[in-house]
Amino acid sequence: MSTIDPAGTLGELVAERPARAPLFERLRLDYCCGGSQTLAEACRKRGLEIDTVRVMLEALDAASIEREGFEPTDWRRASIAELCAHIVEAHHNGLRESLPRIEALLSTVVRVHGSEHPELRELQRAFAEIRGELEPHLAREESVLFPACIELERRGIGIEEALLEEHEREHASVGDGLAALRALGGDYSPQQALCGTHRALLDALAAFERDLHQHIHEENNVLLRRARELNGLGPSQPTRPDTPNERAESPMNAPRNHRRAKEGESLPRCCETWIVEQTRAWAVRP
Repeated sequence: MSTIDPAGTLGELVAERPARAPLFERLRLDYCCGGSQTLAEACRKRGLEIDTVRVMLEALDAASIEREGFEPTDWRRASIAELCAHIVEAHHNGLRESLPRIEALLSTVVRVHGSEHPELRELQRAFAEIRGELEPHLAREESVLFPACIELERRGIGIEEALLEEHEREHASVGDGLAALRALGGDYSPQQALCGTHRALLDALAAFERDLHQHIHEENNVLLRRARELNGLGPSQPTRPDTPNERAESPMNAPRNHRRAKEGESLPRCCETWIVEQTRAWAVRP
């Protein structure tokens, strides 16, 4: 019996095990702005076989559990102050370094190749737009949203729902901007690199996208959810059940709707290769 609940949302699945995020990135399953989608819904929209994805997730979970000392922080159980400090340190500060670096790479690539490749100028304009949205957004989070969330937890001072919705709308706008960047950047395929600098730009944009996905996930699916729980507008329990059988009666789990993943079931070769690569990468991390 599969331990991956197809009725679980993408945001919940990544909050439960952050190591699942790279697989969702690879499958283009939106776990940040689209984190409220169930796994079944998201797979259906992407045309993916739900049982194959569940087997991939189980294999990934097993690999991460077997890795000695692999204990990712469960930010759902950290204090809001700790979570906000993590977001600033891991994501906001990282963005403040990567944004000017990517802009400089874009300027060089456009100067050298822009006359023959006008799409590079469109990419430059799209990046300028997303940077123009992000920088004031980060400042408002640090000066307004994060302090309000911390005071809510510490002193019970409520937060207006309008503030939470405003940040979710801005996150959705950033998500749209990331999709536009990827389209203009040719899916960031290294085969299209025109020179070493262009290759560095594509790599930097791909890393920028991955970090923002994780960043927005931690805010939408952990921080804002926690704020709503404390405001009395959402569930007060952790977002995932403690045991895999708590949703066993869900229609989403009925045998007529989903074939159970069988022990030893094989994966497509590309998926097996990816899991092996990730397992090796985890094994050499300090």
